[in-house]
Amino acid sequence: MAFWKIYRKIIIAGLLAILCLISLSGCSVHPVIDSTSEKYTKTVESADGVIVKIPDYPKRIVTLTSAYDTVLLGLIDTSRIAAISSLVKYEGYSMEWEKAKQVKTQLYSYPFEKIVKLKPDLVLAPEYTSKDVIDGLRGMGIPTVVVDSGKTVESTIKNIETMAYLVGEPEKGAYYSRKIRTEIDWLQNQVNKIPEDKRRSVLFVSSMDGYTGTGSFFDDMSRYMGIYNAPSYRGYPPRISFTDERVIDMNPDYLLIPAYQTMDKGLEERFLHTPAFQSMKAMRNNHVMPVRAAYLYTSNQHIGEAMIEIVKIVYPEYIQADSIPKKF
Repeated sequence: MAFWKIYRKIIIAGLLAILCLISLSGCSVHPVIDSTSEKYTKTVESADGVIVKIPDYPKRIVTLTSAYDTVLLGLIDTSRIAAISSLVKYEGYSMEWEKAKQVKTQLYSYPFEKIVKLKPDLVLAPEYTSKDVIDGLRGMGIPTVVVDSGKTVESTIKNIETMAYLVGEPEKGAYYSRKIRTEIDWLQNQVNKIPEDKRRSVLFVSSMDGYTGTGSFFDDMSRYMGIYNAPSYRGYPPRISFTDERVIDMNPDYLLIPAYQTMDKGLEERFLHTPAFQSMKAMRNNHVMPVRAAYLYTSNQHIGEAMIEIVKIVYPEYIQADSIPKKF
């Protein structure tokens, strides 16, 4: 009998010890996970309507477009960028090209497997990214937020603020918002002095057919710059191709060709060496102008500077370089 009493006490003591260990391990693990979740993550609504939990301060960020890379370079240190588009390292293409060279990993495309291997803790994707890619990244546990690129100067400002919040730098977003609006105010004050009968029409030709027509981003920029965007000025519908006949009909005062290292050779050949174009105003006045692509494709924090540079080209007698404040 004494043996069974001792044995029963041993069994009870063992069970109590096991229960105690289970209790302690539960108390020590779960609160740590919960507190980490509360302290280091925030919940945001992606542009595709999906609720996504992201780090407060992501340290391995990837965007799926070179346009967002330029914005990112203005917001954070390059050590927090896991990879960058190769395009952004070209001086003609991005106004953040020098800083872009500090990012070692370059992307020439955005294959799903390569993005996953980068192990990003935040992916920022434009709205035209394939749903399969977005769902695949989220399925792999990678926080992926869709940011709508928009087609206006105002939406550009909003996107900068949105991305600044997502990467944990809201103050930087607020700074760029103030900077852009100050530049716009100065520019508007200058172009408002230009008489209506002196306003000029501009055709920005791009290798992306229809990219700069009615309702485009450049169309919206034109309103701030006091110029007429030739396709919308002539009443052409959005996304229409610029055939030779339509270009001749538009007959712009200025024709802007994006320049990377030099002018886009294909566009240069088309407009400078096509006999039918030689009677156009832009041709007669030698106003076929190479413009740094970074100014023309500029849905980023440099939008104000870019518009000022374009206006200097179109209205050189009204906007003098030495009249532009060095700092806004």
